[in-house]
Amino acid sequence: MKLDDHAIRLAWCHVLIIFQELGVEEQEPFVVSKRDIWGGYLDKATFGLAVLFCLFVFVSKAAMNSLGGLLLVMGLVSAGVNRQPLFKENNYLSFFLIPIGVGSVTALFSVSGGLASVASFLNDMKFFLLPVALAGVIRDEKRFGWLLGAVLLSGVVAVLWGMAEPGQRVFGLFHGRHAVGRTADMLMIPLLSIVVFLGNGYFRRKIGVVGIAVLICAGGLLFWGLIMTAIRGAWLGVILGLGVYALLFNRRCLIAGVVLVVIACSIGPAGKVITEFKSIGDTTSNHSNLARLQLWRAGLDFSKEHLFLGAGRENIDEQFSAFYASQPESYQKKYPWSNTFPGNFHNSYIQLLAECGVLFFSVFSVCGALMFYQLFRSLSWVPPEQAVYVQAAISGGAGFLASQFFHGELVSYGGILLVLVLFGGLMVSRNKEHRVVPAS
Repeated sequence: MKLDDHAIRLAWCHVLIIFQELGVEEQEPFVVSKRDIWGGYLDKATFGLAVLFCLFVFVSKAAMNSLGGLLLVMGLVSAGVNRQPLFKENNYLSFFLIPIGVGSVTALFSVSGGLASVASFLNDMKFFLLPVALAGVIRDEKRFGWLLGAVLLSGVVAVLWGMAEPGQRVFGLFHGRHAVGRTADMLMIPLLSIVVFLGNGYFRRKIGVVGIAVLICAGGLLFWGLIMTAIRGAWLGVILGLGVYALLFNRRCLIAGVVLVVIACSIGPAGKVITEFKSIGDTTSNHSNLARLQLWRAGLDFSKEHLFLGAGRENIDEQFSAFYASQPESYQKKYPWSNTFPGNFHNSYIQLLAECGVLFFSVFSVCGALMFYQLFRSLSWVPPEQAVYVQAAISGGAGFLASQFFHGELVSYGGILLVLVLFGGLMVSRNKEHRVVPAS
């Protein structure tokens, strides 16, 4: 497969670095500038930082904040030093950047308004900027595989950490790590990705029997951890993600899906998981479901007050409390639980609509739809051995986005793995002239 000019220059730069370390002087015409040499060092350092960032995605929000910010800066500096035409070679980056640009403007003129509101919006959307940093340093399957491996290791550590807490070894006693909805939504992405990768014959042959065994064991741990969260929206997301993969790419996966459901229903006290599954559709007696329905209705009503530019993020809790207090008594009696979590609607889409307005929501939705459209189109030219990354992006993305009707992690920490898996699919679906280099 044909390498791009930057990859050739970078590879030669690495050779020269080795020569220098061995005491071998380069001869003409193989002259490379110090800028290229330092560019090679920056490229490696940024890649290492990306792996380190992925090692903390399940473990520490503080590390994600600090490492993510540093990764973005180093990625941009590396691209500048190495003269990389990021946007020319990776046109999909516009799908991430256009909504952020539009949202920054709408935040400035929202009800909260001002630079503080813009800063709050950018803080929420910070992980959607990471593809800009990754596009310059993650150019082949091998490097992207390192990121996925780091994420998988982080997830396994998180589940084992949860298992170490005695109270979490018994289904039904949820606290600590297993009670965090963010963890459940994040577990969904690597779990679905493992199913997709193991369902691909090219990938199975590449990793061999030992690799398959490792993935099966890791997937089993993640599956157990997901069930133990008792986060029903994440359960539903996994089922829908598996359904999308089975219907679009691998019908035999329907059998595996049925087996997983049977196994899930056998975990913990008899009937406990089945009862939880049944409660998903209970809109008459389940308090969690009733509260969500009231939050959604009140959130939609609240969003109409500032429909075009939104309420902003800064003081949305105060704004909603004032809105609720201004409603007639009949409204408050009809939706008594809607003010339980003022400003938090437990639905990513209603949250974005209320905070950012219909202008941003429309642009965000259109760019997301175009992203998936490009992923589907790319299946006609992406080589079969690389199509697994596109399939993982589509299946994992579908499952995660479905779960966000019940959760608010789309533009929060839980959404980082959605961004990562979408980046992987878009990376291999680039222009036919700039296909990703296969791993050696």
